[in-house]
Amino acid sequence: MLCLLIGALVWIFIGQREGLLSVAIFFVLYAVFSFWVFLRTRNLSYLAGSLYQLLIGLFTVSRPRYPLFQSFNLQVSQIIVVCLLASTIWLLYLFFTKRAKWKGREVFELASISTEPQSDGFTERPRPAGSTSYTKDELIGLAAFLSRNLVAMPYYEDNRVVFVPVKMDDEFNYLFNPEKFRQNRSWIAFDYQGNVTVNISHKDYLDYKEELSFDQLCENLGKLFIHFMEYYRKGEADRIIYKLNELGLGLAS
Repeated sequence: MLCLLIGALVWIFIGQREGLLSVAIFFVLYAVFSFWVFLRTRNLSYLAGSLYQLLIGLFTVSRPRYPLFQSFNLQVSQIIVVCLLASTIWLLYLFFTKRAKWKGREVFELASISTEPQSDGFTERPRPAGSTSYTKDELIGLAAFLSRNLVAMPYYEDNRVVFVPVKMDDEFNYLFNPEKFRQNRSWIAFDYQGNVTVNISHKDYLDYKEELSFDQLCENLGKLFIHFMEYYRKGEADRIIYKLNELGLGLAS
C-alpha cells in the first residue's frame, strides 16, 4: 500500500511516467527482498512472491502507451500478463495450503495438547528432554526441511543444531536480525551425540491461555521434535506438516 500511495503522489505532482516508474521500482525491490528470504529459508512461497512482485513491476512499465521503454510491445505485455496470472494462481495455492505460514504457534499448540493444567513455576534454564538416534547428515537434513516449511529456524553450532520456532508476525524480527532474535526465545537443541535439550521462554509460556505444567510442557516439546526426527528418518517428513496443519489454526495466526 505504501508503494501505491507514493506512486500516486508522484503521478499527481510530477507526472504519469514517473509515478508508474516509482511503483515499478518498489515492486522490483520487494521482489529482491522476497528472493533473499527464499534463499534464507528455501520456502517456495517466497520464490512465488518474488516472481509475482517482479512481474507486477514489469507489467507496470510494459503498458503500450508507457513512453519510457519502447522495446515493450503489445506481445511482450501479453506474455507478462499471462505469466502474472500464472504466478498469482501459484502464490494463492501456496498461501491457502499453508505453505506460506510460519508455524511456530502450531508447534507450541501441539506441545501443549497433552500437558496438564498445573502451576509448577516457570524456570529460565534449559531442560534435558531425552535422546534419540540420528546421524549428523540426518540432523542437517531435518533442519533444512523444518526451515523450508517454516516450522523452526535452525542455528548451527559446533556440536549441535538449535531449532527456534517462529510465529506469524514475528518472522521479520527473525529475518532482519536472526542472532538477536534467538535471545530470550524458546528453542530445541539436538547435539551430535543424540541428546535433546529444550528451553521455553517466559514470553512463549505466557502466551498460553491457562497455566500449564512447565516441566511437562518442556518434556512434550522435546518429544514433539524427537517425533519429527523419527518421521524424517523413516521418509515420512510430510507427516510433520500434516500434524501441524491438522490443528486448524488460521492462515494468519
